[in-house]
Amino acid sequence: MTMQRLPMVPAVLLVAALGACDTGLLDILPQDEIAQEIAIVDQETAQAAVNGAYSSFQSGSLLGGDYVMWTDLLSDDVEHTGTFGSYGQGDLINIPADNGVVSGIWDATYDGILRVNTVIKKVPEVDDIPVDAVDGMLGQMYALRALHYFHLVRAYGGVVLVTEPAENLADIEELAQATRSSAAEVWTRIEADLAQATSLLGSAGIDNSDRNFVTPGFVDALEAKAHLYQRDWAAAEAAALEVVNSGDYALAADYASLFGPDGSSTSATEDIFRLVFTATDPNNYGYYYQFAGRFEIGATQDIYDAYDQANDERFDVNFDQIRPDGIEVVKYPTTSGTEDFHVMRYAEVLLILAEALAQQGGVADLTSAVTYLNMVHTRAGLTTYVYGVDLITQQDVLDAIYLERRLELAFEGERWFDLVRTDRAAAVLGSAFSPHEALLPLPQGELDVSENLVQNPGY
Repeated sequence: MTMQRLPMVPAVLLVAALGACDTGLLDILPQDEIAQEIAIVDQETAQAAVNGAYSSFQSGSLLGGDYVMWTDLLSDDVEHTGTFGSYGQGDLINIPADNGVVSGIWDATYDGILRVNTVIKKVPEVDDIPVDAVDGMLGQMYALRALHYFHLVRAYGGVVLVTEPAENLADIEELAQATRSSAAEVWTRIEADLAQATSLLGSAGIDNSDRNFVTPGFVDALEAKAHLYQRDWAAAEAAALEVVNSGDYALAADYASLFGPDGSSTSATEDIFRLVFTATDPNNYGYYYQFAGRFEIGATQDIYDAYDQANDERFDVNFDQIRPDGIEVVKYPTTSGTEDFHVMRYAEVLLILAEALAQQGGVADLTSAVTYLNMVHTRAGLTTYVYGVDLITQQDVLDAIYLERRLELAFEGERWFDLVRTDRAAAVLGSAFSPHEALLPLPQGELDVSENLVQNPGY
């Protein structure tokens, strides 16, 4: 069954339920006259709170812009062409702890975690919501919390784990004394939340049909990605195969169809989870990348030249004009920000599966890895790789997968993290990169009010 999606409730109730965080861990008390405990009172207001938890990802600091574009700026794919000082620091990989983007990502993510924690705590306390509806809401929230912590741990390393809403002054005082969990502990939390999400979504009978919301397929895909980052290749393979073997997903026949001006032209078969943007809730991608917008950032010559420009269909989707001040990216084709954002799509899962197999290194593994790699590679109009001819060694296969990730997922916020997690950042970026810069600094404003937090080394 597919869980019913209920309409939004008045914004005043949602603000009361979810608070208004803009300075991180400690600024999390509800800032409205309506008390938090009465804001979620029935199924309609509960669903509104769920919708609000999703909307946190639309923040311009998160998947509405900075988390994707600014982290790409740290890589060899994107360069700064505008005037924002925080973006200039990113381009140089010279990032102080008071960088506004670093702080914004941290603050917006913990705001999202607060929203999730509020739903997890409050919804089960509401009478007269059917059990399967409660399970469905909670399953989605555990998956979204896992996604928030995934974003944090790969950017900052170990962070503060917050799993309860702060409802009174005592809770705030406790957070003020918070310490960082280790990265390993954060990964354990992510895996536990994903396991809980799988169980609850199964109990609720939610299928993979609604790609605008969390589904079991997305949970499996995020689990595969989390295992890939932890270098647990067998577990990454198993989780990715759950997605592949579900039969619910397929590559879009036309890569260009994935990046239309609004969600209506997004391929439903390839999407695993997409985040909806509209003219009233826009993203910043096209506006930042295009000459018709503010052209804050552009593509590097390096990524431009990495494509087979005569044959790779992705080249024309990604790029348009070159001017003396930079290369325009048109993968997000409007400056109005109405394009949906692919949080996870099937092409990435195929490349996760290919990499997990290739890392295991047996002949059968490498043969299968090239098969999955070719599904993405040939969709772009390129010639099939033949294992043992074009790709001979394990490293040949891995290098081809890394290149395919770069070309397929260009400007989708993956390149920097791929370089770091595969230990290639120093070789690719050269002297611009120092080892401590594999992690971002914790925001200085957070350190100033949380005496037990310790900064990442080197900052």
